[in-house]
Amino acid sequence: MTQQRPSDPSDRHIEYVSGLSDANTDPAAAGSTSAGSTARGPRRSIPHQQSRPGPEDDLLLATGEPVRPSSAGAGARSASPRPGASPARPGGQRGRRAWLPNQHGAHYMLALPPIMGWIVGGFSWVNLLFIPAWICAYLTYWAWSQWARARSPRRRALALPPLAVYTTWTALLGVLTLAVAPYLLQWAVPLAPLFAIALWESWRGQERSLVSGLATTTATSLIAAVTYSLGVGGRGGFLGLGAEATSLPGASPNGELTGWAWMWLVTALTAAYFCGTVPYIKSMIRERFNRPLLAGTVAWHVLVAAVTVYLARGGWLPVAHAALWVVLAARSLAIPLWQWHLVRVRRAPLRPRVMGITEIVFCLLFVLTIAAA
Repeated sequence: MTQQRPSDPSDRHIEYVSGLSDANTDPAAAGSTSAGSTARGPRRSIPHQQSRPGPEDDLLLATGEPVRPSSAGAGARSASPRPGASPARPGGQRGRRAWLPNQHGAHYMLALPPIMGWIVGGFSWVNLLFIPAWICAYLTYWAWSQWARARSPRRRALALPPLAVYTTWTALLGVLTLAVAPYLLQWAVPLAPLFAIALWESWRGQERSLVSGLATTTATSLIAAVTYSLGVGGRGGFLGLGAEATSLPGASPNGELTGWAWMWLVTALTAAYFCGTVPYIKSMIRERFNRPLLAGTVAWHVLVAAVTVYLARGGWLPVAHAALWVVLAARSLAIPLWQWHLVRVRRAPLRPRVMGITEIVFCLLFVLTIAAA
């Protein structure tokens, strides 16, 4: 008797894993199946859907390493090592994860918004203080989420050193940045609620929820406007709504949107892109076969694509940027369906690393098409 892969689990909130031996579900058959599974080799474990990730799930999704039942005890789980690899030191994986994020999309998500602000408003030397402070703030959030989700005192202890180090550096760099650019304090108005939502979701153990993802990506996108504010020396009034806001650097292709008006459109498009990637990526990893989520993802991309095509026809956006959104709308449906097909037929889905590299390409195209304005 073998365990079969379940049908599309779009209406359930548990994780289905295929390829486990029957010894995991039938203790009486553990002895008879152990030798057979060893001879055939381990089968790949494919997570289909999940609502609350655990440490084993992060290891599987980040590295592709299957997690199998341990032969030493009932219910114990351990990661199978790569062929020829030396066994990992106990606690090493968790210790590294507490210091460095294992999310492949975090790097370009931190880099793209500041670049957009520099392209439109220019580069200020204050960025040499602000960008490290921003990166440390993100790492502080990551260490906090690892500490909040820890299920044992030992794992919380592993997260305390990076949390203390990153918090200290964030506070130090933040104070220095505000000392030379006190007008940046106004950005606490839109950013503080978003950070509060993300921290609350982490405290609840839901740091990978859709709400948390949308809050963090929106906050990250606002960094484009913050770096633009640095480029123009804080001019333009409160959040760029002052009288001189339109006389600053940056303009749409037709010249009708200038200064902060153009920058806010660029910021909105940046937020639209990153917020769209949250359900898009979830539909291929943690929420596979979730048809309502996929429908919402496609609807969002199609809506933004339609708006950008309209703006491009009026000269407010480069035509190349509108064309990019049409491609993004097509990929929001085609790639998840392909991923579902790979899981059903070949049981060899696209790995998160491949998805991250693909998004880096789209990020570069996003920057180039805006810079062409």
